[in-house]
Amino acid sequence: MLSQTFFLLLLGYVVGSISPAYFLGKLLYNIDIREKGTGNAGTINTYKVLGLAPAVGTALFDLAKGLLVMHLAYQLGATPLVSHLTGCAAIAGHVFPFYLNFKGGQGVATATAMLLYYLGLFLFRGWLSWESLLYLGAAVLALSYITRTGELVGSVILPLLGIFIILLSPTNEYKFYLLSLVIYITFINLLNIAQQHLIPPPREKRKQQEINWRLFIRPAALVLVIHYFHTNRPSSLVLVGSITLFFLLLDISRLFFKNVNFFLFHQIRELYKTKEYQTFSSITLFLLGIFLSFLFFEKDIALLAVTYLIFGDFFSKFFGIHYGRIKIFDKSLEGSLAHLTACLLVAFLATHYLEFSRPIALLGALVATLVELLPLRVNDNFSVPLLSAAVMTVFRVF
Repeated sequence: MLSQTFFLLLLGYVVGSISPAYFLGKLLYNIDIREKGTGNAGTINTYKVLGLAPAVGTALFDLAKGLLVMHLAYQLGATPLVSHLTGCAAIAGHVFPFYLNFKGGQGVATATAMLLYYLGLFLFRGWLSWESLLYLGAAVLALSYITRTGELVGSVILPLLGIFIILLSPTNEYKFYLLSLVIYITFINLLNIAQQHLIPPPREKRKQQEINWRLFIRPAALVLVIHYFHTNRPSSLVLVGSITLFFLLLDISRLFFKNVNFFLFHQIRELYKTKEYQTFSSITLFLLGIFLSFLFFEKDIALLAVTYLIFGDFFSKFFGIHYGRIKIFDKSLEGSLAHLTACLLVAFLATHYLEFSRPIALLGALVATLVELLPLRVNDNFSVPLLSAAVMTVFRVF
């Protein structure tokens, strides 16, 4: 059994190491494709350097080789784990071909084909619903319109797919195989984004200051949602209230004492935005919105509304700052579309765990997006959870 496993892994590596991009480059133009274009022996670089026909051939072979060795392993009686590892060996062979000084492509095509195989398995065996795929497909379309960057779309959608698999099919052993491919492809996408600088700078200079730790720490507030989900209202109110009170007292002290305000703005510059010099910070309003939502509304409504705030706000700010093109009020169409996308995905997942009507949840997602978009006098960090929760409460009652 061990010898068979070793043979299959070796076979996977050898088949995976066959690089059509390299051989076609040598055969057609006597060049090393790794020294041209992006230096990657993959489909995209093959298209740029060699043309369409060689690129199609490269794509088909690179897509097929992982599945081919997995099928051979299955036919020889290998376990699902060994079959998966054989496919992974093909990816390793593509990335590190022994006859090219271990410098090949990135293996994304091979990994993607394996990922699609597992995704099909989950769908056709009923381990993952077609409805979930519809939501992810809508998110792909929305983010593709917003960013027009495939790597970034993949870096968002693939982790979401992984979350869907974990939450909706928690006991399935195949999820580990699919997740390993999600992690690998996402890592390669992020590497390409960093190397090629695919995320544009903010479209406005004043937006630059919003890209700090405060934006990327927002999703950490999900801990407060998870805590409330597993405990009760009094316990959560004590936790959220304590954190909120700290930032509230900090704001009050700096607004009443100029020396404190001056120190915080000039010595700890990343803590506050310039526009918050004479008003409460969005951190305080964000936490206060969470606290009041937990205090006034039913548990499931409060949890959903606060999760809309957390992820909708993060998506709208990140994508609006970098990709906002069409202005609506003081926001952008792209940022609001990203906000709605995040809220719809939250609504779909949350209704699997909360006793909640899907139409009401979707209505709450739409209200949260509209509140974030409209130029209301009240800060949206405060108004989004309260107004979306209020609307969902009204429709639940009537």
